[in-house]
Amino acid sequence: MDNNSSTTKKLILCAVMLSLIFLASPYFIARVLEPKDSNTITTEPPLITPITPHRGERPRSPAGHEPVEHECETTVTTNLCPFERYIIGVVAAEVPALFHMEALRAQAVAARTYAIYSMSTLGMDQFDYARISEIWQAYLSEPDMRLRWGNNFDTHFATIHEAVRSTKGEILVYNNEPILAVFHAQSGGQTEYSENVWHSPRPYLQSVNSDFYTYRPDFEYRHKFTQAELNTRLNSALPNMLPSNNVPQIQINSRSAAGYVQSVTIAGQSLDAAALRTALNLRSTNFTIHHENTNTIFTARGHGHGVGMSQIGANALAQRGYSYVEILEHYYRGARVVFGIDN
Repeated sequence: MDNNSSTTKKLILCAVMLSLIFLASPYFIARVLEPKDSNTITTEPPLITPITPHRGERPRSPAGHEPVEHECETTVTTNLCPFERYIIGVVAAEVPALFHMEALRAQAVAARTYAIYSMSTLGMDQFDYARISEIWQAYLSEPDMRLRWGNNFDTHFATIHEAVRSTKGEILVYNNEPILAVFHAQSGGQTEYSENVWHSPRPYLQSVNSDFYTYRPDFEYRHKFTQAELNTRLNSALPNMLPSNNVPQIQINSRSAAGYVQSVTIAGQSLDAAALRTALNLRSTNFTIHHENTNTIFTARGHGHGVGMSQIGANALAQRGYSYVEILEHYYRGARVVFGIDN
């Protein structure tokens, strides 16, 4: 009788356990299959026309080109070429390590492409650390990173190292040639055509939508100048332009289709807006002017020249689920991400 009772209890316990496993199995299956960055995906409609995302397969090189092979150092800590180690320093200098991984990958590819383009124009067949100042990119050495990040160095370095390692050798090309992959902090809602900044049109540097972050408190910035401050700055940066003790009247003459001021008139003389931006250290040429009492207020939208990839925009798109290839191909129209190119 006792044996039968014990057997019955065991059978009931087994049945209960099997039921619990059956009920819980969908949860565990979902946990296994859910994307790692699922918390960053939103249900908002796409902000740009989706491009085939980069999923697993590395982009192919253009026909007839093979990946560039730099002499690599293989160590426990890096396993990256000196050139790729340099790209880590550029990404660290250009964007916060707390950016979304897809935005960091986009920055790594853009920085790598810009370096390859610059090296080509300089006639550099091989990367040379002694000449990195000629490439004209911001760069942080490892000691600089340690100073900037302090106790967070290991975490932040590992994050940026992964962004560079996972895109190693990938660059942007147009007509099978590396592009001038310029970038800026954030645009004023639209990126700018290259010819409106450097008077040189490039088919992949067109004006594209980039209004994904207008809610940010730093999207607009007020530059306030007294009459004396404005006069002093203009006379210092633009000597002989203003009459002595003149209170300058600044008039906007024209804007580009993207909203950036192209030229202004100061004391009856026409001036390129970029020169005015430099003289007054404005965040961008996408500005308005108004007066408060005797003060002149420039309200600048965005930060930077506005051409190419917006770094804040890249992070905003990444947070909405876009891959780094989608981000890059949005900002650099007609360009493709490929794995290496023969330079």
